[in-house]
Amino acid sequence: MLFSSLGTPQVPATAEAQRNDGTSQPMIVSACGKLGPKLRRVGWGTYGLHFDVPVKEAQISGGKADVDYVRYVIKPKNGDGYLELWFGPNAFSPGPDKELLLNSVEKQTRDVVNTNGEGIGQDSFGKLETGKVWRHTFVFVAGKNGAQYQAVQASAELFDRIISSACSIPGSALVRSQCRSTLPRNWKS
Repeated sequence: MLFSSLGTPQVPATAEAQRNDGTSQPMIVSACGKLGPKLRRVGWGTYGLHFDVPVKEAQISGGKADVDYVRYVIKPKNGDGYLELWFGPNAFSPGPDKELLLNSVEKQTRDVVNTNGEGIGQDSFGKLETGKVWRHTFVFVAGKNGAQYQAVQASAELFDRIISSACSIPGSALVRSQCRSTLPRNWKS
């Protein structure tokens, strides 16, 4: 098993995230609901993609807007590694680095979809020869956003819970149409 079950309503990035036909269950990004206790919702502004971070388990740094992106770094209070959350019009690459893929002994990819089943991204994950696990999740909601990490399994479980909390707060129709027009040309949905 690459990742353990995280106890979230989403299907986690695990070897068990398989349908009966052998294909991967998609990751679903739904509308953001009410924020739970001891969670901080991070994103860029009021609208678009957001993630819920358990503040008792993680330290959050960054979040200051640069010219065209915002980057947060999430570190476990007990453990190693870090999770990067990127937000912006062109902040994040749709796929993981080629070197990461070449050094992986296990790897898998699944679609990221909205609640209508429309493709809005790609979730890639795997295991390196060193034993560390990695994940690269690209989500095209109000920009080219994403999350990525390389970590030991214990930290990866926290990071996976955060990534699985991905949700969207819809903006105006103008913002949505502008974001759709910047979808990468080679994007397949």
